[in-house]
Amino acid sequence: MFNKCNLVTAIILAVPVLTLPEARAEHLNERNGIRRVLLISVDGMHAVDYLNCVNGGYCPNLAALGKTGVNYTRTSTSKPSDSFPGLMALVTGGTPRTVGAFYDVAYDRVLAPPTIDTGNGVFSGNCVKNTPNGTTTEFEEGVDFDQSKLNGGGPYSLTDGGIKSINPLRLPRDPYKSCSPVYPWQFIRTNSIYGVIHAAGGYTAWSDKHAVYAAVSGHGDTPSNVDDYYAPDVNSDVIGLPGVTTANGRPCATPTGSGAWTDDFQDIQCYDTLKVNAILNQINGKTHLGQR
Repeated sequence: MFNKCNLVTAIILAVPVLTLPEARAEHLNERNGIRRVLLISVDGMHAVDYLNCVNGGYCPNLAALGKTGVNYTRTSTSKPSDSFPGLMALVTGGTPRTVGAFYDVAYDRVLAPPTIDTGNGVFSGNCVKNTPNGTTTEFEEGVDFDQSKLNGGGPYSLTDGGIKSINPLRLPRDPYKSCSPVYPWQFIRTNSIYGVIHAAGGYTAWSDKHAVYAAVSGHGDTPSNVDDYYAPDVNSDVIGLPGVTTANGRPCATPTGSGAWTDDFQDIQCYDTLKVNAILNQINGKTHLGQR
């Protein structure tokens, strides 16, 4: 299910890099010479915020990007408006009702509780096969193996992160599929722009704040429509990032605050720098780690 009209509305608002390597994209139609698309989402930024930012002269880089884009003013956010439903609206063109994503933590009348409690307090429970169960669902940092770690407890370096950070025992279960865990890309009901691009031979990459947001791949058994995914968890504990320097020249080797990255403005700048560097690597045709 794919709403083309809503997608046009979404593209100007939305943080992935969609690149088309020459070897795989020779057959793709070129549109005014465009071969790559950078999709950016600024959480909580309204159209008037963008205009004030540009006209006030305090966001020159966004202003420069805006000169080569199209400004759609008659748009609306998802209802409800939050990270999970908003993100899904951007990459699918669908409403929360269509996509099935109303909030990071919601309720499903059919699925069964996870095998073990999530890190954010969704309780475990029994799964009765072949009948509706009903459970609270969680698709955020609480389903990581270790939500206190930037890498989510997955088999990554300290500053990496991805789908291997998701603990399947903390996911809701499908009673009509032998009580198997329901991953976020299985939970949503529609395809996404990533599947469309893949079907056309394109290459895709995405950077986000939680491992579960690999759901941008679209509905399927695996998130295979995203070729390179990078998601260090933003709600993890702050750690020093040796060798990382923010755009304003501040080294990140020593954290300035405690708690989560979002608790301190300088710490979140360091976290954001990780993702900026990853996006720049992806723009240059490499993985988020700068390899191959």
